[in-house]
Amino acid sequence: MATGLLLCTAWFYTILSGFYILYCPVMYLMFFNHRLYRKIVDSLFALWELYPVALFQCCCSSEIHHFGDYVNPDEKTLIVMNHRTRVDWNYVWIALYHATQDPSDKCVCKQNDKDVQEVNASNQIVDIGGKSKIKFVLKDEIKILPGIGWIMQLNFFLYVKRNWQEDEVNLSRFVDYYTTLDYGYRVVLFPEGTDLSEDNRRRSDKFAVTNHLLQYKYVLHPRTTGWAALCTRLRQSGLTSIYDVTIAYDNPAQTEMDLMRGNIPTNIYFYFKRYPINQLPTEEAGLRSWLNDRWREKENSLRKFHNEGYFIDPIANRPPPHRASSDNAPHIRNVLWI
Repeated sequence: MATGLLLCTAWFYTILSGFYILYCPVMYLMFFNHRLYRKIVDSLFALWELYPVALFQCCCSSEIHHFGDYVNPDEKTLIVMNHRTRVDWNYVWIALYHATQDPSDKCVCKQNDKDVQEVNASNQIVDIGGKSKIKFVLKDEIKILPGIGWIMQLNFFLYVKRNWQEDEVNLSRFVDYYTTLDYGYRVVLFPEGTDLSEDNRRRSDKFAVTNHLLQYKYVLHPRTTGWAALCTRLRQSGLTSIYDVTIAYDNPAQTEMDLMRGNIPTNIYFYFKRYPINQLPTEEAGLRSWLNDRWREKENSLRKFHNEGYFIDPIANRPPPHRASSDNAPHIRNVLWI
């Protein structure tokens, strides 16, 4: 429990102190040069993204296992994920950090000092220019949370109230804002809208029975209205691809209290599947059906993972490739969790 409490305290302290020490001084730039403000604020957020990577991996020995496709950090993309626990988003930083490591990059450990400096300088530009543009779609009540909610507002995340009339306006403002700035982004959406708790699973099962759908064990039925509208609007502003991401844990921490009690997952598994935007339907009904198909495949893939120890690629019908992360995480074989 002491480890979890220290971890959560350190994590929250950097957020609160970062808001007052770093964000507040540059906040006034938005009134004079909004483009410069956007770049500085997102660069600060990009630097903070590395903190949970170090905190969880170095202090808690958590290992990220990345399967599937490489993620281009400079691509305009929409990332859709299953929502296994309330703290999934805390591991997304770590997963995207590893998934955006170019597999063609050479290891700098065997190069001379001059080459290392050149590579580091190049990587620094990529880190600030590409990896800093993660934008989450979040519940509206999160924006009032001290520290993290304030920072996410300043980074202009997309908040939803589950009232389509208001959400449609917020969505249009979000897309228009980044289009006007000609600014890249990677939007992370949890289409299920909530985590896979027992209560939420029962609600999802009830919805499935009412609508004559399959009952899922490892995912919830996704909400397709917001997804279809978001995908359509982002596509109009230059969206390049969709990443369907599946997350699984060896020992999931369902809530923030679980983390504080020291129930910290040792192994976290991410499976990234890329779909070019031109492969997706253009009409709303088609987009809804497309997402439902992905979630049905996700349920099958997670069942395979928990029963036999590996994900399954729905197109190739075989396990996706394992990509070694930058910390050389070992390949996991024959891992069985139900």
